[in-house]
Amino acid sequence: MMLTPLFDYESHRIIMETPFVFKGDDYLYFPEGVDFYSLYRTKRKINSFSELEYIAEKFIHLNPEFKLSLMTSLFKILSDRDSGHIIRTYTSSRVEAMVARVYNRKKVPYCKRKRKIIFNPSKMIDRKTKMKIVGSIIGTKKRPTESEINHVIEELWLEKEKITLIKVANKLHTSRYLVSWYFDDETKESIKKANQDIKNENLISRAIEAIDLLTDKGNALKMRELKKITSIRNYSLLKKAVFIYQNED
Repeated sequence: MMLTPLFDYESHRIIMETPFVFKGDDYLYFPEGVDFYSLYRTKRKINSFSELEYIAEKFIHLNPEFKLSLMTSLFKILSDRDSGHIIRTYTSSRVEAMVARVYNRKKVPYCKRKRKIIFNPSKMIDRKTKMKIVGSIIGTKKRPTESEINHVIEELWLEKEKITLIKVANKLHTSRYLVSWYFDDETKESIKKANQDIKNENLISRAIEAIDLLTDKGNALKMRELKKITSIRNYSLLKKAVFIYQNED
């Protein structure tokens, strides 16, 4: 999976991921799992102000000695649609207040899922080799527990990625056969509904990004233009996107 850095880490000496001491090893193994935070994103952009605030929490957790003024400047850039990382622009005053609050509070961020194996980022290890390493340590023949599968499904949901058997298996570094027991008829129906919700939320996010573009510089929003620019024909989804956009400020 291609990951995109949210910040110019080389220019500002930003720690982008939870640091580990590898001492030359290819990987580290934590039997009970370890919290892992990252300031990279997938192809999915930042969808809300609460998500932006969560990134700020991770930022100051990874960089506790960072200067407030510089952090504020970086988040003003990040919170602008032109950065390419977020679906809409937020006001400077709102971003400043949020960054100051997060900076002073310095809470430990929520961790989506603990990692048992951390690979050395300085080593060039292909995915096939990583799978072999994971299999030799954890054991690919061990059936994942319901809790482990639930955590992966939650992770996919939070990332707004379509939930499929093969994605769950890949994230757990195991076979489709060993997770198939979880997907009974009732669960399949539930996941089908969840995937439709994910699809709708992604469409709404696309619409919000378009709304921010169309209303730039105080221009009035025209639904016909919104339909045209998004290719979304579901009027109720467009109305919901407008409602969210107007009420999140």
